[in-house]
Amino acid sequence: MDNVNPAGEPAGQGEQPAPVALAVTDAPVELRVAMVEDDRTPEGMVCMGTYRGERLVARCVMPPEAWQQVQEYALFAAPVKVVLVAREASPGLQCQLFAMVPVPDLEDDDDDDGEAPWAASVPGAGYEAAVADADDDDDDDDEEGDEVTPIPLGNIVRFDRDRVYPESLPHEAADILMKVIEGKTSEVVDRALADLLGL
Repeated sequence: MDNVNPAGEPAGQGEQPAPVALAVTDAPVELRVAMVEDDRTPEGMVCMGTYRGERLVARCVMPPEAWQQVQEYALFAAPVKVVLVAREASPGLQCQLFAMVPVPDLEDDDDDDGEAPWAASVPGAGYEAAVADADDDDDDDDEEGDEVTPIPLGNIVRFDRDRVYPESLPHEAADILMKVIEGKTSEVVDRALADLLGL
């Protein structure tokens, strides 16, 4: 396995980045978000919890402004596709969970950079390319070409000893996503601050 730093970048010149696997739900799923209390949340930040029904499935630290935008534009009012980006890193698999939400119409926004207001809270280099690949696949099925953007939901760790498909990173990523969506998360460790740290 490549030596990778906490941000997912190659540790030295000439080394290949750690392989990344992408898993996406077949259909949009219903999610509910709400602020949650977490003692690990840094001062000046808030913690958003994501729920499937009444079950908390992920937590993510973000700036208050990002949470305000999530509420203002009702980004989770309709079912959304969920994406899991996984890479092999100690102590097993490091995964990032995202919701692909419609880009709201910002008629009053004169910014030309096109950045979403929550972009600063999106962690980890390298996920953009993987998510872009998923967007390209989705565009084939989207006649209207509606734009979507990733909202970070939280980070998940699966330990090496808990791997179901130790020889296949894509199958392992799909298994983790299925367990998160279906609620079979006994072996999943939620890391509320990992987004902030760019892990």
